[in-house]
Amino acid sequence: MSHPLKIVCPPVVLDTNVLVAGACRQEQSMAYRVLMAVLNRRVPLMLTEGIIAEYTDVLSRPTVRKLTGLTAKQNSDLVLELISLSHQTQLRFSWRPNLSDEADNKFIEAAVAATALIITYNVRDFDCADLVKHGWDVMTPVEFSTLYDLGN
Repeated sequence: MSHPLKIVCPPVVLDTNVLVAGACRQEQSMAYRVLMAVLNRRVPLMLTEGIIAEYTDVLSRPTVRKLTGLTAKQNSDLVLELISLSHQTQLRFSWRPNLSDEADNKFIEAAVAATALIITYNVRDFDCADLVKHGWDVMTPVEFSTLYDLGN
């Protein structure tokens, strides 16, 4: 009896929009499935200090807290849990690929340093003709969840 070949999940860098969507805890949401896979150690997460700072800042915003329904302590606990589960990535150099949003450069830097996938709802934000990919790619939560079978 043959077993289906299981694709090994690469490390990921979560764009903040995916973290926020996952934190809303909608079980049918692919962002929630990705976040749960990270929290359950099925998907390796790569973080940098800059990404952690952005997660902390965005999750603490009143509009985002209202959206997620999480308290300040729950937000803090979530970020601390992600830090404890993550693989810290040391950046050896800065990449400035001229993205339309300068703040997105930190996600590319982490992906390049860790040879990781970026998971985002804003794939086009990472599309730059000047940007040569060095072992990293960009996917939506739906694409990632489908490819790596996070539906179960």
